[in-house]
Amino acid sequence: MTDLQIDEQPQLDRPILLAAWSGWNDAGESATGALRFMLRRWRSKAIAHIDPETFYDFTQARPRVRLEEGERVLDWPANEFSPHQRAGSDPDLVVMLGIEPHLAWNTYSDAIVEFCKTFDIGHVITLGALLAEASHARPIAVSGSSEDPDFRTQLGLPEPRPGGYEGPTGIVGVVNNRLRDEGLKTASMWANVPHYVNASPNPKGALALLEQLNDSLSLDLSLHDLEVFAARFDAQVGAEIAKNPEMVDYARRIEEQLDAEAEAEGEPPAELPDAQDMVDELERFLRQQRDSD
Repeated sequence: MTDLQIDEQPQLDRPILLAAWSGWNDAGESATGALRFMLRRWRSKAIAHIDPETFYDFTQARPRVRLEEGERVLDWPANEFSPHQRAGSDPDLVVMLGIEPHLAWNTYSDAIVEFCKTFDIGHVITLGALLAEASHARPIAVSGSSEDPDFRTQLGLPEPRPGGYEGPTGIVGVVNNRLRDEGLKTASMWANVPHYVNASPNPKGALALLEQLNDSLSLDLSLHDLEVFAARFDAQVGAEIAKNPEMVDYARRIEEQLDAEAEAEGEPPAELPDAQDMVDELERFLRQQRDSD
């Protein structure tokens, strides 16, 4: 018996797997939010899933009940693979949207390796989001790494540097290690979400990841609606922080620290327009787009 259940097996052209998991590696739901945005735009349907029975404590990740045409339906914790086939020379994509498992991480990784081998996937991009010393008033920075130089260049990621972190890790790191051991080319991309903004979902994190993927993988996704949502979120967060003088001071010190680091690296300090101006401008653009359609 295998934990991977394949329902359909379409022919995919040089597919790239994009994967994200809700839970510890998903601050502000940024990583899973980015992939959910893709799935909605592409209207992709799952062709495979991982059976949750082995991997979850159902008292922590409970199944949910919903009504479908008057009938009660149970939805179990889902780890699904959904393809997006593209015309032309661009490789096809597969989106894996999952939930960090509670148990049997090695066996769980086996199921992902099995999927990659079944569909001849050679490249995998894992997405995550972390709480960082970042400013709510700045665009979300995306960090990441890949040991493959060509893949790294394509995704606009810096050269790998020795990391000093030691401590707990999440499913993103475990799966990446396993896939590299199997000979796949992997990359990891992370949105750096301000740790003092206690709001989820954070659309700015999802937007930052999507912008980088949109450019590097030629996705041709329209992000205008998400840009408006992110600008509104920015304005709301800024208004809440303005009510607390201590938070205003803390946010200012973080911005000064970021500017000092950028200056040390030879970059000019970032200047952003007012959040409300961004909302007004984007809403005007959307109205013009809808009128022209």
